[in-house]
Amino acid sequence: MQLDRFVQDNTIGNTLEVQESMRNMICPLDAPIPLNEGTLLSALKLQGEFFILKLHYDDLLQELQDEKIKYKISQALSVIVSYEDDTHNFNKINSFVEYIHSISDNKQNSTFGVKKVKVLSEFPITILFSGILPINQLKMSFGSKIHEFINADKEYYAERFARHRDEISQEIGISILPILPQLSKTIDPYEVLLVDLMDGRTISKFEVTQNLSRENVERYLLKLFYVFKVLAEEKCYNNSQANKS
Repeated sequence: MQLDRFVQDNTIGNTLEVQESMRNMICPLDAPIPLNEGTLLSALKLQGEFFILKLHYDDLLQELQDEKIKYKISQALSVIVSYEDDTHNFNKINSFVEYIHSISDNKQNSTFGVKKVKVLSEFPITILFSGILPINQLKMSFGSKIHEFINADKEYYAERFARHRDEISQEIGISILPILPQLSKTIDPYEVLLVDLMDGRTISKFEVTQNLSRENVERYLLKLFYVFKVLAEEKCYNNSQANKS
């Protein structure tokens, strides 16, 4: 099996566990929604790291509170989910599918498969996150005043930030995914903080003018444009080939 060989050549440590997880994700042609080896293999071959997460259907309620899957999805160019169904979980599967679709970006490949089983395994949901590039493993925090200003004009900034990501992606040749800025009460109300999740280092930190307006925000978007351009030029961001599970 090509999937086994690829995992063997690109993992260290828990290779057998990863191989088993990947094989179990396959949903045969007669499954309610097939998911073949080729689709999984193509996702694994994307430049960057990959990560496998196993869940139970009841975990969706917890996810809606802590949003751990949401932020993991925001880092991956491909998200593939395999569901087990013992004929009693259609609504739960549908809820998971809708949730993942609602938080996925149009630059991401998002697909899933469903297979019938007599009895659900301990973790009937397996998610493969792949194409995880360092430049998409960043955390942005807003001070309270900036967070309040952006949320007051949410529709405009959702579209503006999407266009800004497109402009950066075109310039550096790497698909930039939504960072999903978070409110921080530990930084100045007018401060923006960009942190590398891989090593915790601060990539950029700056304060914006207290006279917030759409025009003033554009100045800081330009600043971020150049920050990402510099990051893309660093070898550790532009040539990441490592995989993990």
